[in-house]
Amino acid sequence: MKITDVNVFVIGNPWKNWVLVKVVTDEGLCGWGDATTGLSSQPVTAAVTEIRRMCIGKDPRHIEALWEGMYKSLYLPVNSILRSAMAGITTACWDILGQSLGVPLHCLFGGQVQPSIKAYANGWYRGAREPSVFAEAAAAVVAQGYRALKFDPFGSNYHFLSAGERKLSIDIVAAVREAVGDDVDLLIEAHDRFTIPEAIRLAHELEEYKPGWIEAPVLSENAHDLATVAASSPVRIVAGERFTTIRQFADLLGSGRFDVVQPEYVVLGGISRLREVAAIADAYNATIAPHNACCPLSTAINVHVMFSVRNPCIQETFDDFNEPWTKELFTGLPQVHDGYYVAPTGPGLGVTVHEELFERHPYSDHNFLDLFSKGWEQRKSQSRKIS
Repeated sequence: MKITDVNVFVIGNPWKNWVLVKVVTDEGLCGWGDATTGLSSQPVTAAVTEIRRMCIGKDPRHIEALWEGMYKSLYLPVNSILRSAMAGITTACWDILGQSLGVPLHCLFGGQVQPSIKAYANGWYRGAREPSVFAEAAAAVVAQGYRALKFDPFGSNYHFLSAGERKLSIDIVAAVREAVGDDVDLLIEAHDRFTIPEAIRLAHELEEYKPGWIEAPVLSENAHDLATVAASSPVRIVAGERFTTIRQFADLLGSGRFDVVQPEYVVLGGISRLREVAAIADAYNATIAPHNACCPLSTAINVHVMFSVRNPCIQETFDDFNEPWTKELFTGLPQVHDGYYVAPTGPGLGVTVHEELFERHPYSDHNFLDLFSKGWEQRKSQSRKIS
């Protein structure tokens, strides 16, 4: 079996353009991967197009050899753009391998270990930044069966909070806790916003509301700063979505301050790197909670991996809170039932991608989410004026 083509597509989701990769073979099989990266799309699209030459004629079932070839040819890249392109291509190859053998992806990794995987909801808050609005939305999420939800109550703040902004942020967390009760996990997202002292202060102020974690309270590319906050925080600190190498996870876990890490398989370079992070975490008696804010196809990828590892924590999902039309693009995505995923059963990723619908949702330069812009929580398309 040989790769005959590598195609890349951009789908215009209102708050983040999604980048999908399709690998085509000479035996009629094709596979799909997600290469969505952060809040840009054109750089990774160009990277996939350029890397295509390294893949044509190769056997898609020799995934590690293909990855190693790209890695060396690109001069050992650590940047997220090139690694995301590599992830999209190699994930499509994993999909092809599973299809060729007629087994789900998790079977290729040793089979199902876990009976179910707990999910947490994200992207469910899309109204005004007011405690009552967050509380009402949170109650609706719990009514859908979720028993864990994540949210960023901090608005567009950066480095510090004023007295008024501090009170509003904490009031939002308090309102959500009151609305959902004590049996629901609240996971607080901070999006790398704060200085070390400010993050530590916030952790102490939020402790009474029993958050399951505070995510990325400081610039999370810096393991030392994260460990400094974790050492003084009464609340669990988690991070990892910005890491592009497995060594960064080793450094973070080596501090002894973390029992949950959040690898993002796309920027890491693919499924194998995600599984390597799980193994590193296991060596430190820690767990993984894969970051999953890309295309819904990544949900399937992460769920397959989570079922196959010994140390899963919880799985993020936006899928039930995306635009309604996004559900038409993919058939066979894992679904959350009573707050949990069950193991997928279809071959490969088990997902059918409806490529013919892509043209209805083209790329837009408005489809970006500025996390430091007032009102970003509403997740609407944001236009940029060019002066």
